[in-house]
Amino acid sequence: MSQAGARPRHGALALVLWLLLVAAGIGVIARSQFSADLSAFLPASPDAKQRLLIEQLQSGIASRTLFIGIEGGADAADRAKVSREMGRLLRAGGLFDQVQNGDHSDFREAGTWVFDHRYQLSPAVTPDHFTAAGLRDAVLDTLSLLGTPAGNAFKPLLERDPTGESARIAEALIPATAPKSEEGVWAARDAPRAVMLASTHAAGSDLDAQAEAIAAVQRAFGEAAAGARGQGAQAPRLLMSGTAVFSVQSRESIKAEAIHLAVVGAIVMSGLLLLAFASLRALVLALLPVATGVVGGTAAVSLVFGNVHGLTMGFGSTLIGETVDYAIYYLIQARAVAQGAGGEPGWRRWRDVHWPTVRLGLLTSVCGFAALVFSGFPGLAQLGVFSIAGLVVAALATRFVLPVLAPQGATGRGLRRFMAQAAGAIVHTLPRLRWPLAALGAAAAALVLWQGGYLWRATLSAMSPVPKAAQQLDERLRADIG
Repeated sequence: MSQAGARPRHGALALVLWLLLVAAGIGVIARSQFSADLSAFLPASPDAKQRLLIEQLQSGIASRTLFIGIEGGADAADRAKVSREMGRLLRAGGLFDQVQNGDHSDFREAGTWVFDHRYQLSPAVTPDHFTAAGLRDAVLDTLSLLGTPAGNAFKPLLERDPTGESARIAEALIPATAPKSEEGVWAARDAPRAVMLASTHAAGSDLDAQAEAIAAVQRAFGEAAAGARGQGAQAPRLLMSGTAVFSVQSRESIKAEAIHLAVVGAIVMSGLLLLAFASLRALVLALLPVATGVVGGTAAVSLVFGNVHGLTMGFGSTLIGETVDYAIYYLIQARAVAQGAGGEPGWRRWRDVHWPTVRLGLLTSVCGFAALVFSGFPGLAQLGVFSIAGLVVAALATRFVLPVLAPQGATGRGLRRFMAQAAGAIVHTLPRLRWPLAALGAAAAALVLWQGGYLWRATLSAMSPVPKAAQQLDERLRADIG
């Protein structure tokens, strides 16, 4: 039988369709948004309290606020100079709703407006406030302020504001846990560190905008620190924390981990396949369904949900173990039936004899992952869609593409016989280890019972890739600002 006759009749059409679909999937992925927002693992249909929580996580002030610390420098005045210059640059950049560092020099216009409207804003203004007794008490209260440390600040306003309305407004605006002021800017109470906070215009869920804001803070610090007196070991150092920082760092960490796992998995699997087949062609053919499944699963998630979570991509590495089996079954079984079928194309006998078994395994896997699709948590639903689409696409690639590219299966035998002998020896050794393994299982069960609930963690923090040191820095900066 000719080589052309050994291939499926519509092989060229199958290859063209496969290439077009893969290209379309890559195009969808190129325009997809990848996120690391853990709110994807919150309920999809929340109640009122859960909805408020999700809104705050995605666009609330907490999700948009950066906590900034400035350490080092020659002294407190040096750090204050860097803080003031950073504040000026960040306010002028237009990326932030507010930038607060305790420096009120840029708020003169706002202070003038408050003073002009002091009688509308003062909490003490009532009808009784303007009686003879009320005016007398108000003036006496204002005069009593002159003997306090704040007297010098209010003395110039005495003639224009004898009833002290501006002082009352200022008192109402001072928070109960205001940070310490040093050299005219906020500073930590228990460390040589200037502190400030900045709230972005963009929502916390817009990680690209948050990354741009973080980069703006770093640029502003670089410019401000260039004029500091402290250099070398005493050079100013930038500290930054907040939900936005965690989100951006988490996205990068998840992306790096997903790539790392995929690369390591691909290397290990490629090594095993090379040992098994001793053929680069067989290796490439075996990886085609895997790559097709990952592309198809990612594109399907993007089309269904509008974005792809980083954890979904990380989960894609687990597909390698199952989808590569489809290719291995075909490459070995098609060659075996070809050798024993008197020249009949191996792909045809494989299709008739072995494909139904592979198809049954595919259906059982799809049924298992289908439960995730109907989950009330979008993140888990993404995992279900990714798994089902990836497995189905990989199986179809094995069924219709590999028979065209390798109609007679794999060409090399490699070290499969020795690998099988080694695996058999291990299996035969296991019964001898039944008692040590049983003891290990009993010890594991005892540990689970002893630890109780400590081994079961149902909090989102257990999924967070934020390191402990970053969490501790966040606690310090929040405590500094109060």
